[in-house]
Amino acid sequence: MNVVTATYQVSEKKGHRVVSSQDVYGLLKLLFNPLQEELYLLPVVGNETIPEKLFVGGLGAANVDPKLIFHKLLTSYPNCSNFVLAHNHPSGNVEPSHEDIVLTKNIKEVARLFGYHLLDHIIFANTGYYSFADKGEI
Repeated sequence: MNVVTATYQVSEKKGHRVVSSQDVYGLLKLLFNPLQEELYLLPVVGNETIPEKLFVGGLGAANVDPKLIFHKLLTSYPNCSNFVLAHNHPSGNVEPSHEDIVLTKNIKEVARLFGYHLLDHIIFANTGYYSFADKGEI
């Protein structure tokens, strides 16, 4: 089975080069709490990516407000044009839910309107990850 990995064209974080979904997984997997769903924003600014936890939920879901994602990008990272979203599934199932697919589509469309580029949306679990970019869905 051939594994396709999308390549991001930018970014380093404190000496850790982050150019693929595997790199993002390696950077973030230790930050996630396996008992609650969390969503991280990784804005790409210059040559750095800075993981920032935006939403926290319970075992089943985190209420994600897309307006807050763009508010954070616009106010805290005005020079950012690329970003990655990442969230975990405490269940261990990395397959995207219907809500994950809809959220990704909506964020991608709004990002384009604001002049941003959603590089990837990654779903993590202790068992691995799912990358929308690697699957050609972004």
